[in-house]
Amino acid sequence: MSKKLISIILSCVLVASLAVVGVVSVSAAIDNDGRYVPSEGVTETHRIYFFMPESWKSEKFNASDAGAYWWSGTDACESKDGTSHGAPWPGYKMQVYDADANLFYIDLPADAPNIIFNNYLNGGEKYTDGTYQYSKEQYEAAAQTKDVTCQYYSDGDDEYYDNMLDSEFWTKAQEAVEGNDKSFLGNFKDNFFIETEYDLGISMTFDNMIFVIDPENSDVNDLSGKVSYGGNFYFFYGKNADGKYEYGGLPNYEMAKDNGVVNVLDKDAKPATPIQPSKPTPTPANPTTPGQPVKPSPAPVTPATTQPTTTKPASVPAPDKNATSSADSVSTSDTTPTSGNGAVQTGVATAAAALAVVLIAGGAVLYTRKRFE
Repeated sequence: MSKKLISIILSCVLVASLAVVGVVSVSAAIDNDGRYVPSEGVTETHRIYFFMPESWKSEKFNASDAGAYWWSGTDACESKDGTSHGAPWPGYKMQVYDADANLFYIDLPADAPNIIFNNYLNGGEKYTDGTYQYSKEQYEAAAQTKDVTCQYYSDGDDEYYDNMLDSEFWTKAQEAVEGNDKSFLGNFKDNFFIETEYDLGISMTFDNMIFVIDPENSDVNDLSGKVSYGGNFYFFYGKNADGKYEYGGLPNYEMAKDNGVVNVLDKDAKPATPIQPSKPTPTPANPTTPGQPVKPSPAPVTPATTQPTTTKPASVPAPDKNATSSADSVSTSDTTPTSGNGAVQTGVATAAAALAVVLIAGGAVLYTRKRFE
């Protein structure tokens, strides 16, 4: 009898371990540092950067990382309405590009149409009676952006780029894409393409671009009462000769300098929306805050990345400019659930895994029992 029991137990353990290994390999979406990496099913990504304001950090609540939450597309985060079952709010922890500069990045699945950046702190909910799920202090320490279109812009989608270069930005981009002279596109030539599936024309992805918030562009969400900040994606140029990171409104760095739309990232200053001049403007000698033109550096800038990771979006619906976020009604679980090796287990994957283990183990028990009876 004891041998039969031991055999049954060993069979169940073996089957269960094999099932768990299979689930982990399929549903892994974070690495051993707890940061997001695309799951095996992701075939195309856009690397996007995020500059997190120093004011978003909170030593008391251990908020020093940037988070990313998206509710549609591959590896979508968990939503309370049950339409997606990935990491709960505040989503996935972003990878670190330069911790001292508050620069983070994420290789986002190309089919994710919208994203919310945050300081990876779940502030909980504020109830209608004025009380808080956790505390008022934690609620206010949690910071986030508005819903951000992250797939691509087309001509007419964004006022900043629509007005750039006396409203000639898209025209010049299209001429460069269709012609032999690609100089206008700088190091971002692979971001631009002619969108034909929805007849949107000249478009650009945000691959290797950076999202910078505008502290003067904020709204109070009607559902959550949270303050959410707007901003935009800009071309990320990397470090200048002074060791400062720069970003701007044109893909060609030299052209951006000539037009006064190069800006410096300074974590100790509030990142502001860059100016939108129609003509070249004078440049100050020593700019200190984003939003001010930067004096051209005598040495060439080292691009952050010279080879974008993708050239055009996957076959997905056109960006929804009026998409409604589910971030304000998501689960308020404290952190992203992880397995022993740091792999996220989505709700569906976990349920499927448990069912598979039970069914397979049950079969093993019956088989073993018959084998020894």
